[in-house]
Amino acid sequence: MRHFSHRPSHLLRLTLLSVAACFAMPAQALDLLGAIRLAAVNDPNLAAVRAQRLAAGQSTIIARSALLPHLGAEASYSELNLNSQTSVPGKLEYNQTTWGARLTQPLFHWDAWYQYKAISAQRSQQEAEADNRTQDLFLGVASAYFDVLRAEDTLALAQAQEKALGQQRDKAEAQFKVGVIARSDVVEAEAQRDTAIAERLSAEIGLTHARETLNAALATEVDDLSPLPENIPTPTPVPNDSKAWAALAKQHNPGLIAARFAASAADKAKQAQRAGYLPSVDLYASTGNIRNSDIVEDVPSLLPTGSPINFQAGRQTAVGVEARWELFAGGRTRALVKQAGYQADAARAAARAQEHQVVNATRTAFMTVSTDSQRLAARQRALRSAELAREAAQAGYSVGSRNIVELLQAETRVFAASRDYANARYDYVINSLRLKALAGQLDEASVATVNGWLSAN
Repeated sequence: MRHFSHRPSHLLRLTLLSVAACFAMPAQALDLLGAIRLAAVNDPNLAAVRAQRLAAGQSTIIARSALLPHLGAEASYSELNLNSQTSVPGKLEYNQTTWGARLTQPLFHWDAWYQYKAISAQRSQQEAEADNRTQDLFLGVASAYFDVLRAEDTLALAQAQEKALGQQRDKAEAQFKVGVIARSDVVEAEAQRDTAIAERLSAEIGLTHARETLNAALATEVDDLSPLPENIPTPTPVPNDSKAWAALAKQHNPGLIAARFAASAADKAKQAQRAGYLPSVDLYASTGNIRNSDIVEDVPSLLPTGSPINFQAGRQTAVGVEARWELFAGGRTRALVKQAGYQADAARAAARAQEHQVVNATRTAFMTVSTDSQRLAARQRALRSAELAREAAQAGYSVGSRNIVELLQAETRVFAASRDYANARYDYVINSLRLKALAGQLDEASVATVNGWLSAN
């Protein structure tokens, strides 16, 4: 089980890089790494995670204090009146000043020890959750970033399709006027063009929505993004084995690690509740001083022989051991132990359930990325075939062996194949990042690798 307490987090390193980048960012297209750094600075949720992480660091110090020496000091000033009711009545008035110090060292506090262990596990849990939130930031911003690029490509293809089909419609209208083709061919061309117009309008809405999603993630408006080139590396995942990726996820997935730390904290909390059956033992040392002054007496025989200044006065020093043991608390201790046991069982079950979920999701993501690499190559071949089919349809239409319906269909298939190829590229990139996130491997280096594929405007 990985512990997060003694290593710098992705979140901290990312924040430092983000702040530095904000002071020296030239006016150019925003790339993926720049978008993630911008989100790290502006995202209020991550600011809350940073504050919670700092608060968790203080909780262990607070819990550890119950195991360390405690030193206290006290002082008091009193005006005392003594009225004697004996056979010799009298009255005594004096002022008493006391001061002292007490040092206590816990020797046996079962609850304090296991409470400290529980708080330490909770701190590690919160640090793992912070790393998980950081990975969610990487993946969420990357998805929003590439969704904008996807929407831009979709709109560009829709505009090109509308233009091409509009030209075909104009040609069909001109040919109809000279009697070369029938009116039905013009209607078919108009139908194809109108469909392209509808697709272009939908693409514009999709781009607006994608941009708003990215702007919300970055908490600012961004105009230009570095595009993803058509030819990107498509290596198979390394290691090329679903079991190996599942093993990585079991070991490094931060969400799963957080669940395990939560189960460990619940176990320690259960042990802490058992302290109700046990005694607590402290070693103590104390010193104090009592001083009397302004003594007024009505009957001298009330005072003992000697100076009245020494009456109930002097220095007292003590060293000893104290033990406290609650023998019966009305059933409260038993109920607390049982409740903590049930909570520990629930936390362990939740951790096991999350492990199954993470393993299944990782295996599925591995198969998806492995298939995406092959699907991308197939989409590229399909695009090339559609382009060749369009060229053949254009050549046949020019010599009269193909009609306009066949030409329009070939034209539409090219744009559909182009759109499918673009989607396959973005799916491969996002799914690759998602696989790394599930395995706990998504960090700045992984983002920088993908960022290197982007083309600068």
